Amino acid sequence: MIVLAQLSDTHFDLHAHNTERAERVMAYLADLPHRPAAILVTGDITDSGKVEEYEQARAALLADVPVSVLPGNHDDRANLLEVLLRRPASYEPINQALRLDGLTVALLDSTIPGEGGGELTDGTYTWLTDLLLETPDDTAVLVAMHHPPMPMYSTVVDPIRLANPQRLERIVADDDRIVGVITGHMHSMGTTLFGGRQLVVAPSVASQIGGEWEVGAPGQVPIDYAPDPSLVLHVIDGRRLTSIVRTVPMGGWIGVQPN
Repeated sequence: MIVLAQLSDTHFDLHAHNTERAERVMAYLADLPHRPAAILVTGDITDSGKVEEYEQARAALLADVPVSVLPGNHDDRANLLEVLLRRPASYEPINQALRLDGLTVALLDSTIPGEGGGELTDGTYTWLTDLLLETPDDTAVLVAMHHPPMPMYSTVVDPIRLANPQRLERIVADDDRIVGVITGHMHSMGTTLFGGRQLVVAPSVASQIGGEWEVGAPGQVPIDYAPDPSLVLHVIDGRRLTSIVRTVPMGGWIGVQPN
């Protein structure tokens, strides 16, 4: 059994509000009696891709377990590479593999520089195909990216979701090692099926965005900065993915009571 923590849409913006929320979530994870094997941050790490925002993120996201990050539409590939990944600046897709004992996480870059919507390039699909060929048959695979590949009934996110999910859906459906797909972008928790596997969309650490039933007028964005930050804990047990959402009170947890 492997446990992963997923944070998404932290939107570090040089202000205290989002930083304090991210730090509270990281403190919750650090205090767990059984810590996750890794922490995944599925995009929109920063609000506008500035170097200073990535420096803020780097300080807040420190942990004693591996932290893997992938870009979202608010991020800047070159600055993310230099500040968070300590690699030379580039605007090529940032695709990465996290290999754990019995699990490989394929972190796909679904961003289009300068645009809100997403797509997976031919190069990214080739990279994923090669990764799957290299992955042992007895190893589970989890696919992570920023943009949901399916409509999630959000007037904000559905117009800028993944534009070309068909090839990915076939890959997911044809490989029984793939236990699910996880994304961010929506600022709300959502689940559905994609390629016959679970698709889990994580809530945002920074804010919540409502669904289409909460929109009162064209162009309205139902965004709420008040709710406590949330994250998702994913449990991979064999070929089964279980995802559990946790809301972390800004005031801290009340101590565990004995039975």
